[in-house]
Formats: sequence, structure tokens, C-alpha cells
Amino acid sequence: MTNQEPENTTIEIVDENGQTIYCELFNIVEYKNNEYALLLPKDQKNDEEAEFVLMKIVEEGEDITFINLEDDEFQEVAEYIENIPDDEE
Repeated sequence: MTNQEPENTTIEIVDENGQTIYCELFNIVEYKNNEYALLLPKDQKNDEEAEFVLMKIVEEGEDITFINLEDDEFQEVAEYIENIPDDEE
């Protein structure tokens, strides 16, 4: 497993309502040969109860795309992340 802590990278995503959300790339987690990004919305950065956004990272050549997860995949990856020991994060 590879966990990476990227340097303050801002990611722009669009929610289901067409609203643009600016997020900080908090961490990248590898699971089942895929990479997943934990994104923290910038407007929640100082909120102790902030909710992270979990997205799959897909690389095509030099292009990187963040993909929404289906419910089953989201649950599986979220459970995996929740069970990572603190010293591995």
C-alpha cells in the first residue's frame, strides 16, 4: 500500500448541482491497484467535522482525471481507509 501526502494541491471539482468546489488534495491512497484521492473542500479546511470527498484517480498519458465512485466501490474504499492504522496514513 502506498499513501502519499501531496503538497498543497488545489483541485477544482463540480458537484451534482453544477457548483464548483475547490478542494485541497489531502492524501492519495492505493487500494486494489487503483489510486484514490481524499479531497478536503477548502471552505471546510478549519472545520473539525469536515467531510472529505473520495474520488478515483485515473491517469491517461499526462492527463489526470478524478472520477466519482459508485456506491459499492465508495463503501469498500471508505471502509478500507477507515481501517488504515494511524502510523500508515
